[in-house]
Amino acid sequence: MPKTSIKLSVVVPCYNEEKRFQKGFDHYFSYLSKQKYPWELIFVNDGSKDNTLKLIRACAKDKSSIQVISYNKNHGKGYAIVQGIINAKGKYILFTDLDHSVPINTIEGFFKHFERGYQVAIGSRRIEGAKILIHQHFLREILGRGFTLLVRLLIDWKIKDATCGFKTFEKNVAQKIFNKITIYDWAFDAEILFICKKLNIRVAQAPVTWSDVRGTKVSLGKDVARSFFGLIKIRWNDLKGKYKRDNF
Repeated sequence: MPKTSIKLSVVVPCYNEEKRFQKGFDHYFSYLSKQKYPWELIFVNDGSKDNTLKLIRACAKDKSSIQVISYNKNHGKGYAIVQGIINAKGKYILFTDLDHSVPINTIEGFFKHFERGYQVAIGSRRIEGAKILIHQHFLREILGRGFTLLVRLLIDWKIKDATCGFKTFEKNVAQKIFNKITIYDWAFDAEILFICKKLNIRVAQAPVTWSDVRGTKVSLGKDVARSFFGLIKIRWNDLKGKYKRDNF
């Protein structure tokens, strides 16, 4: 498959996912293998301590459309996504979760936003047309909404859902954004959106159908606190000129 012909790159971060990997792999591979356009599926092993890497390599064996990126130390989901994106070759680059809370076929509706001139399309559970089939635990959902409110107040008021893990980028825009990411925890998405705002990148908010899947690696107390300080760091970075257009 010529690298220049790839239309879609799908980046999936993995950390200690041996129990869920096969189901997640089947979900993505079964859909992509039916598409008529060239694609690549990139799994990033973020320093897993279980058999995740072994399973990834077994599933990727003899499949040229699957790329495996791995390193020994766990750095966090955001870091894993960055590694996948800077190595992606597709015209469009999607990052999403192994648990496929948002089904991969959702991407079909995202392409139309790029045709309309948008450079980034992000999944949203909070706009018209979105559906939540299985809700998160009540406390986790409340905290998620609270964090998104902080993102709206501190980052970009127009964003209705900052944390949905289904975001797609034009390749040239993705390289500019992700080469400057400094935050890899829950505030990772917020930094992406802030950079988009600073660069006047056109962002479409697209409705998704979403189902909660148990097994999240998020620690409510620790990660929510880190995320709040992450938002403060973004504003501090901005004051220091980190996100000036000239720096890109």
